[in-house]
Amino acid sequence: MYLLTRLIVILSLFISLPGFGEPFSYDTKKLDVNLHDHAALFASKDNTGFPDSFKTIENWSNRLDILPSTTLFSGRYWLVMELKNNTEQEELVLYPYNTVMSSIETRVYHRDGEVQRYYTGGKNPNEFAFHYGNTIRLLPGESYYLITMFESDFFYTPTKLVIKPVIEFKELVVRENLIMVLCFGVGIVLGLYNLLIYIGSKDTTHLYYAIFTGVWVFAWSHFFHISDQLFGFYSAHLHWLGFALAPIANVLFYNSLLKLKETHPNLATLSIWVGVISATGLPFCILFPGFGFLWATVMTGTALCLGMYIGVRCMLDGFVPARYFVLAYVAMMVPNMIGNLTNLGILPPSTLNLYLLGLTGIALDAMLLAFAVADKFRLTSEENIELNKNLESKVLKRTYELEQLASELRDASEAKSRFLANMSHEIRTPMTSIIGYADGIMLGDIKPHERNHAISVILQNSRHVLGLINDILDMSKIEANRLEIELIEANLFQSIAHVESLLGKQIRDKGLEFELNYHFPLPDYVVIDPTRLRQILLNLTSNAMKFTTVGKISIEVRCVDEKLLICVKDTGIGMAKDEQKELFSAFYQADSSTSRKYGGTGLGLNISKSLARKLDGDIDVESEVGSGTAFTLKLGLFTTEKTRWLTSFEQVNQSQIAQEQPLHTQDELNGDILLAEDHSDNSRLIKRILERMGLNVTTVENGQLAVQAVLDNEYDLILMDIQMPVMDGEQALNFIQATGCSTPVIALTANTMRHEIERYMKLGFTDHLSKPIDRAQFNQKVSHYLNIAVDDELDLPDEEFEALKQQYISGLYEQKVQLQNQVKYQDLDGLSKSIHAIKGTAGMFDCEEIHQLSADIDVCLKTDEIDDIESKIRALITAMEHAISQAECDKAG
Repeated sequence: MYLLTRLIVILSLFISLPGFGEPFSYDTKKLDVNLHDHAALFASKDNTGFPDSFKTIENWSNRLDILPSTTLFSGRYWLVMELKNNTEQEELVLYPYNTVMSSIETRVYHRDGEVQRYYTGGKNPNEFAFHYGNTIRLLPGESYYLITMFESDFFYTPTKLVIKPVIEFKELVVRENLIMVLCFGVGIVLGLYNLLIYIGSKDTTHLYYAIFTGVWVFAWSHFFHISDQLFGFYSAHLHWLGFALAPIANVLFYNSLLKLKETHPNLATLSIWVGVISATGLPFCILFPGFGFLWATVMTGTALCLGMYIGVRCMLDGFVPARYFVLAYVAMMVPNMIGNLTNLGILPPSTLNLYLLGLTGIALDAMLLAFAVADKFRLTSEENIELNKNLESKVLKRTYELEQLASELRDASEAKSRFLANMSHEIRTPMTSIIGYADGIMLGDIKPHERNHAISVILQNSRHVLGLINDILDMSKIEANRLEIELIEANLFQSIAHVESLLGKQIRDKGLEFELNYHFPLPDYVVIDPTRLRQILLNLTSNAMKFTTVGKISIEVRCVDEKLLICVKDTGIGMAKDEQKELFSAFYQADSSTSRKYGGTGLGLNISKSLARKLDGDIDVESEVGSGTAFTLKLGLFTTEKTRWLTSFEQVNQSQIAQEQPLHTQDELNGDILLAEDHSDNSRLIKRILERMGLNVTTVENGQLAVQAVLDNEYDLILMDIQMPVMDGEQALNFIQATGCSTPVIALTANTMRHEIERYMKLGFTDHLSKPIDRAQFNQKVSHYLNIAVDDELDLPDEEFEALKQQYISGLYEQKVQLQNQVKYQDLDGLSKSIHAIKGTAGMFDCEEIHQLSADIDVCLKTDEIDDIESKIRALITAMEHAISQAECDKAG
């Protein structure tokens, strides 16, 4: 109702007809009086025309119906009034203002019969530029009848009709036209300017600004007769086209200007919906101009209020350009509100051109928005400058980091070069002994009674090379962050005593003293990775032995502040402070002379420190040149429920004696083990090792027989090879699990890559043992799953092992022929299986060269690197022939 009240013109219903009252007296006091409010208004019929003369007006008007009100939509009506010119001016201007109509026709009747005719409106040529109005002649002191017909497709606002002096009106036209030209000029210039900026910068804020100004210039041009007076084109259906598009253009502009998507996404979405909804009414605005007036008024008002709210929010958020935006909206809303309230009658009538007032407000709005855009551009420029500064700073920082990295890479390259040189020395030295003794045995230079010593030397040096390889592999795992530890319950004294058993004799043979000192109280059982603990202590003690020529080496064990401290001291050459800083770096050695004189890879201490940190500890070093070195291993101390704190050596010995007692008597060691292994030599060897533990062993040759054995009997532990004929280990496990068997199944495999082992665990294997079998690990896992005590050093007698080895080597001839045929006929699948079998078996019988060569070929086959595979297989066959020849020589000797 509020909106309709604003739009419907309430006109006077009962105005005295001419002749029944005094004529309206026009004088200098009534220059701006709205004649529309003092005249009689009549509805017009389609066939009704103007009266023919002054005398017929009364009869003519009696046939008309009084007009109750104008309609919002199309129509026409008559205005009739009697005028008397009480001024001295003869020429005056009849001016319909603040209205837009299709046609306005006026006739002035005089008593002497003279009739003046005048035409104005959108469809008629106008006498005054961009203004309605006609110059009329009214003789001073004379009375006239004024009859005007208003015809239009709409009646938006109350019609205003005044009579002004010609000179005054012409001055008004000049002033208003100047203001109009300035306002439209501001819009056009700013719009084109921002469009050019957009073309250069691609900043959409400038594009939306140009669209916004273009829309309002187009919209307001119809209210100032631009199209009809400049181009001779008039259409009421285009009046509200621009105003229906204004909300969406405005919304797009301030969304970009105020960065609403980043700061207020919900308001951004709401504003876009307002713009879209406004645009959906566009077809109806074109078809029905009256509806267009209602629609545009509602939607532009909604968009203005929402935009003002958003602008204030952004200004309060501290976005500087928003202040200009808010001022612009105030400049646009105030004049338009004045016009609206005047039309509603809330404000008193005014002779101001309300359309011009609205146009001025929108032009001022455009100027202030241009300031907002410029302010945003300034902020963006400052941000870009700051960004460039930050970028330069980052570039300098990154350049410095790259220089540092380059320096580190050079150092690493030099370190690795030294490492390769050291490795060459470390590997060539034991390999010289291995090859020399092996050649001597093959050529018969080694006498029969010296062969055991030669084999011992070969074995010792082979294990040394294996240790070097393990160090390199550990280093690779550390760099890949894949080095893992296994925390279990372990006897602390046994783990440390293992170091003494391995290195104590070597230290004393070198002429050095060796002491192992326990500072009680100490726990007997701790949670730790005993293998890694021994690896660290062996490394530290080996280093001490390497760099000590006189004096002694001691190991001190104590517990302080819930930490286990093991200190390895020596009286060796010591080192300077700067050497200590780089001591734990990979590949580090004090200088080239150190590696030449003492050997080593430069990896041991780095690996040891990494292991210590994995065990919740660290390694510290104290040293002086010429006075020896002390490495202190600090580990987290974690005890168990069975831990006892021992206070003397007697308690340690008693504890060890108690531990040496088996958990079960020999009569109770009736553990039944199923061994599934297709290679007969491996099967015989593993079976003998298990039988040495006092276990009953059933052997089968493939997975199918293993499944049948599980169905026929119950076993305490199953050792399952993975690659077997008929049915492999993975298939057999699936069938065994299907039977409901809960017996632990350990995978025996030469595949030792981490991802392969993880896959076996996911398939359901309880654990895994890699080939060649590590005796200590093998004994540990068997004892763990059978809950029996097994001597860590349990091994086959040399004579029995040599017999099994000779039997294995005697079968190499057949395998050699098989390899040759597979290479000849390019049977890569069969070759892969044969190589895998040789790899797993050769290591079991200490045939290290055959094992290493087959392992290399196995990797090449898995990675499809078969370019030089034939040369590698020839080397393997040669190694097999050497082993066969050596076995025959031993047998003949």
